[in-house]
Formats: sequence, structure tokens, C-alpha cells
Amino acid sequence: MTLAQFLDRFDGADRSIVVVNRTDPDPVLNMLVDTFGEDAVNVVDGTTRTSERPRADRDRGGEANRRDSRGGLTTREFTTDRIVDRNGEGIGPGDGSERGDGAGVADRGTPEPGDSSPVIDVETLRRHDDVPFDGDDPEELENLALLVEDGEVVAGSTLDKLGDAVLFVNSDLYVTGTRSLDDIDLPSVIGGLADTTFSLRGYPESNRQKLLLVTISRFIERAAWMAGDGTLRSSFQRLSRIDDEVGTRKVYERVSEAGVDTHLYGIPDDLPRDLEAVIHAGDTRDFTDSWFVVYRPPGGPQSVDVDSGSDLTRGIEGGVGLLAVEVEPRTWRGLWTFEPDRVQSMNRYIERNL
Repeated sequence: MTLAQFLDRFDGADRSIVVVNRTDPDPVLNMLVDTFGEDAVNVVDGTTRTSERPRADRDRGGEANRRDSRGGLTTREFTTDRIVDRNGEGIGPGDGSERGDGAGVADRGTPEPGDSSPVIDVETLRRHDDVPFDGDDPEELENLALLVEDGEVVAGSTLDKLGDAVLFVNSDLYVTGTRSLDDIDLPSVIGGLADTTFSLRGYPESNRQKLLLVTISRFIERAAWMAGDGTLRSSFQRLSRIDDEVGTRKVYERVSEAGVDTHLYGIPDDLPRDLEAVIHAGDTRDFTDSWFVVYRPPGGPQSVDVDSGSDLTRGIEGGVGLLAVEVEPRTWRGLWTFEPDRVQSMNRYIERNL
């Protein structure tokens, strides 16, 4: 079995990004699509309104809508219409038979392409404690990205926060070491993309999509570095990249010096020098076509209560892994995950086969 076949065993979640009240719509939408890839998320847009109903009425309606949810905020609680993507396909559950209720939300089924965008109820978003907003003050909800799964909001980030992380940066920040491990953090929307299967293109087909892989890789490396223990396994296709890229070299010096059992994988074109790491060299497809960064904590991967801290805490205490395979030249398919079974499976496969 190869890493590509191993990856086929994992099912990915179906999620969509909703961009709210954009001040500069087309460039932002295009940048999101170019960063995340059309297959990973559906990017749709929305506008905002302020609810005119009394707060008590809105609260009663919101409680009614949450009965069938997993405890989070459903799209029916904060939109006037069902959210659809750019092709007119509905996002989330509903067969068109639902009626409006106390929350003032009507599900019209799947509207025709070209219908107006959904209208977002700002007050409902502001009051809902279960939506993990990050970035600017949650009172300032313009230019907000919401991550939706099965009609329920699972995360929210301001576009400023997304911009600082991936939209308005380039890979040179990481290659040169200008952005260090101390500076790496994931906006909630990117953190919420864990277990979403992605298909991303490299240069020259896309200037941006591989940056998402680089950002998540650095996040996992930071989790290992901050833990100062456990095992980190990372592939580079060509091992010469470690010394060629100043930023990458600095990262793995810090990780190994922190006490992490560090393993590096790739084609032995030029072995890294004076680095406290175990080198695994080979020329099979698992070495030439894979991109993985897998951190296993000393006690093994485990579930971490999301209420106990951030994604970084989950990674440090429970483990986190990224696996991508180059299925065609400059086209990558994969996912990243906090799920203990998946992290354990990734680590075990790499340990036994590479």
C-alpha cells in the first residue's frame, strides 16, 4: 500500500465558507477560492441586517431552531433565506418543505441560480456564544467569513485575521524565516477545515494554494516545538530543501533542540548537516510524491476537549497530522486532522513503511 492508497481510506467533511458583507467583494472571493480550492469549500457571499424583533422573541425563536442542531448556531437562525452557492445549490439540510418560524427564517429550498444572496442577522451572530469568532472585536462583523457544515456554523473569522494568516502573505515569509514559529496561529475558519479533503494546485497553476499546506505545516511544527517532547515526522520530497531554505532550517533546529524526536524524509540529493534528527532517505513514490507533517505527543494521540483551549492546545496535547499526496504534477490531494485515530494511523504507516 502507498500513502496515496492510505489517504483513500479517509472520508472528508463537506463544508462551505460564507463571506459576510464584503467591502471589496470580487477580489476577496477570488482570493478565497484560489487559496482553499473550489473542491475544498464552496465560497458564497451574504449581506447583513439588524433584527427588528424584540430580543425576547428572537431568543425564543433561536432556542426552537437549536433543537435539531449539535448545539451550535444553525444557518436558519441567522439568515432570511437558505444559503446557496454560486451555482444555486443549497448548503445544509432542507428539502424545501420547511416554513418560517419564530426566528423569522424561511427555508425556500434550492433557489434558482442568480437569486439574491442570503441576508445575515447580525444580532443573532453577536449573541450566540457557541460560534468561535476570532480576529477583530466580534461586535464588528463586517467582512466576516463563516464556516458552515450541514447547515450549522462551526467557526467564524474576520477577513483581516484570514488575511494575516494566508490571504495577504506569500511563502517567502516562511522560506526566509521572517515569520517564525512564535508567529504561527490558525484562524478559527482554517482550524475548522480539519478533516476536510482538499485538492490544491501548485505553481504555476496557482500562486497561493500551496501556502495553505505551508501554513498548516508550520502550525504542526509549532505544536511539536511548544510540547518539547513526542515525535515529529516530516517529508520534504528533496532533503536538500532543509538547508536551502533558511526558514525551514531554523524551524527544525528549534524543534529538535527542544527535545522532540525529529524524523525527516525525502530523496537524499543532499543530506542536511549538523541537525539533531533521524534522516530517512528513499526514492519510492511515498518519498517523492508525499507531503506530511505528523506530530505524535509522548502519550500518543488523544482527544482533547475543545473547551479546554485553542487549536494549538489540541495539537500540543492530543497530536495533529497533515497528509497530502501529489496525484498529478503540481496537484495535491489530502487532509489534516486532530482525530486521534487518524493521527495514530498516519504515524504508524510512516514509521513502519518509510
